[in-house]
Amino acid sequence: MTIHKSKGLEFPVVIFPYADLDIYKEIEPKEWLEIDKEKYNGFSHTLLNFNKDFEFFGEQGQHIFENHKAEQELDNINLLYVALTRPVEQLYIISKNDSALKEDAKSKKYSGLLINYLEHNNLWSDSELTYSFGDSKKTSKETTSLKETNIQHEFISTSKEHHNIKVVTKSGFLWDTTQEEAIEKGNLIHDIMSHIETKNDVDEVIQDFISSSTINPEQAIELKQLVLQIVNHTALKTFFTKENTIYNERDIITKEGVILRPDRVVITPPNNDAVILDYKTGLEDKKHAQQLQVYQDVLKSMNLQ
Repeated sequence: MTIHKSKGLEFPVVIFPYADLDIYKEIEPKEWLEIDKEKYNGFSHTLLNFNKDFEFFGEQGQHIFENHKAEQELDNINLLYVALTRPVEQLYIISKNDSALKEDAKSKKYSGLLINYLEHNNLWSDSELTYSFGDSKKTSKETTSLKETNIQHEFISTSKEHHNIKVVTKSGFLWDTTQEEAIEKGNLIHDIMSHIETKNDVDEVIQDFISSSTINPEQAIELKQLVLQIVNHTALKTFFTKENTIYNERDIITKEGVILRPDRVVITPPNNDAVILDYKTGLEDKKHAQQLQVYQDVLKSMNLQ
């Protein structure tokens, strides 16, 4: 079990292996650094790989460096505290003899902290590999009686498909009102269409939604019919073929910094014209046309017709 998962739990005996963690070790850490807007085209901050160089980026860099290190220390000392306070009776710590490291390097590791503790209590010896504290006597109550043990010699596994259990995460179809059902159905169609590039993808996408228990097989039948009506529609079917360049749910950042996300933009050959598709369910609304106009204006500013 990870230390994180053990938080809040307790056990009679805990074995804590690999207790030589480097407190400051991270995988690709990054930090934001404030920069000159005028010099960098209006950008106020830049994201940099975090390393010792931050110490040399002026007062701001020094502050970021010290704060980052302090947060690492706090997180990892808290982690060590959790590991050492899970057992009720016995704790076994398996660490590493890092006494040969320099004092600065030693203090950066759990193993060094443990050695420092032993040195502080005048117990440390380079030749001694085992240290014990307290009484190893069992303190929890003994069980009053032993039940007869049955040993199962054969391992039996049944795949989840045969359990006949389905947990549907999108439950709109099972709700009480037609309005909730309609809203949920609209959301599901929108989600399914975001995964479809060509009409050949329909079966696979529907099956993925069933496999992930997002929908059940009964819902899949109705939703598939609706999706097929879209991809095979006489006015739309040319936009669901592999000859096109297709962008589903792709962010567009305008010159003003506004983020727009059309449901589908299709670039069609041979003139590279852009076709915008946005999926709406329910009643028509003039806001829908206004939304498409905004998409059209920004695509035109990108030299797309």
